[in-house]
Amino acid sequence: MRKSAVLAALLALALPGLAQVRVLLVDETQTLEESLRLLGVVRALRATGAFAFQALPAFPTAPWTGAPFHAVVYLPAQGPYLWFSAPWPEALLPPELREALAALRHALAQAFAPWREVRGPAEDLYPLLLTLYFASRGYLGGR
Repeated sequence: MRKSAVLAALLALALPGLAQVRVLLVDETQTLEESLRLLGVVRALRATGAFAFQALPAFPTAPWTGAPFHAVVYLPAQGPYLWFSAPWPEALLPPELREALAALRHALAQAFAPWREVRGPAEDLYPLLLTLYFASRGYLGGR
């Protein structure tokens, strides 16, 4: 978890002009170990002031009426993957947001390796479909 804290500190120094990156966590995990790993990442990144997190204990089905999130992280109860949804394609995002989302993915990958692999829209069809779903329901789309 120390690597995540160092990464978070470097991120705070590198992205001073970026407002908070809003992240929705859909946490269906059922083990204490995975919940603690996620909590460690959230605390480290939130301490930088660059990230704001909101969590749901189950997959959302209702439309979202609040401000859209910059990223949605879905942790299913089982499986080898952690699904990462962000506005896609990344090349169209502002550089600061692209760097912040890359840092978030890196912190999640470090925290969950080797048990879960972080997959996004560029690596797999399922996170691409999740990205489209979250965008259509109003959860995703913040720039």
